[in-house]
Amino acid sequence: MSIAIKKKLTYKLKLTTLVIAFFLILVNHKIGNAICNVEKFVIQYGDTLLGKLSNSKLSKEDIKLIIRKFQGVINLNQCIPGDFCEIIFDCKTNHWKEFTYYSLRNNKEYYSLLNNANKINVEQREYETEVTIFQQQGTIKSSLWSEMSLHNVPSNIIIAFADIFAWKMDFVTDTKKGDTFKVIYAIEYLKKRYVILSSRIVAAQYKTSTQTYNAFYFDTKHNVDNSTYFDETGQSLKSTFLKAPLQFSRISSFFTKKRMHPILKYVRPHLGIDYAAPIGTPVSAIGPGIVIKLSNTGDFGNLIVIKHFNGYETYYGHLLKFETNLKNGDRVIEGQIIGYVGMTGLATGPHLDFRIKKHGTFLNFLKIKQIPNVILTNEEKKYFYSKIKDIIAIFDND
Repeated sequence: MSIAIKKKLTYKLKLTTLVIAFFLILVNHKIGNAICNVEKFVIQYGDTLLGKLSNSKLSKEDIKLIIRKFQGVINLNQCIPGDFCEIIFDCKTNHWKEFTYYSLRNNKEYYSLLNNANKINVEQREYETEVTIFQQQGTIKSSLWSEMSLHNVPSNIIIAFADIFAWKMDFVTDTKKGDTFKVIYAIEYLKKRYVILSSRIVAAQYKTSTQTYNAFYFDTKHNVDNSTYFDETGQSLKSTFLKAPLQFSRISSFFTKKRMHPILKYVRPHLGIDYAAPIGTPVSAIGPGIVIKLSNTGDFGNLIVIKHFNGYETYYGHLLKFETNLKNGDRVIEGQIIGYVGMTGLATGPHLDFRIKKHGTFLNFLKIKQIPNVILTNEEKKYFYSKIKDIIAIFDND
């Protein structure tokens, strides 16, 4: 796959993952030599179209008219998060001229209601998108987040970057000053409407003084969640477990057989890892499993225990609280938020006490060998290598 960096590509694109980065805005729209107002808004979780329209400049009579005209064309009661609308108002009278509803449900169709000379017609079309490819790189001075932000990398791309390397790179313990990053990402816009429809990392690199991690997006028959990334050898970056149960904090205590307890003041084993983080920091399950314990246990405070496959169990202690509606017997998935950092039980400060056990024995999580969860066939590998060679050349060109 050849990528021309920063070259705008215009084409109809179907990205199966839609990451909506759009919020309520009011912009100016130029028609001829006059400037007219345009209102745009997005449907978010819990919203109704009627509620959104009621907050616009439309009159109650116009709102009723618009909804009535759409009857039989599209069910406006089945709006989904990410659908969005645009209202264009007449320059002189300030009355609405066009109402457009963009549906993410129906293969990127949009429906325009035209108000011309008191004749109101509904048009149904497929909208076009344009994709811009960006490349950014930098050197870490304090943290991954701050450095990528300085290079104007969108926040959702920074989070995606950390998630991609979550099985290889622990940004709690492994990030060092002088490390470098490179990222190539695509942003899909609604053509001529200034609306971001989706974004995705195409390729990423994180380099330490001793190790280089590469990630390339590649769609395979295994890729049920549309987020599979592989290194340059065709090895999946996803492993059995995440590298850490939370991001952007620090380890305050390591796995050891002898540690002076900070409260009890005597030496005893610490068979886990303490992740120091602000109170309320989300804590995620490091892998899929079943919640077998969720209670206050005294020393460990609010504790969650998850049973995984092959005899593994993970422990999450000193939590401020559990995720709402989580209960014993629930199945959780990798990366699912299960609770929040606190200092319940015997704790001198806010942190997560994380432990992992296999067949009854606690292990040092930082030394567990991870196993890839997706393996490419030989045929897939050949196709994968042909796709990434141009990107590798970009990464190698410092």
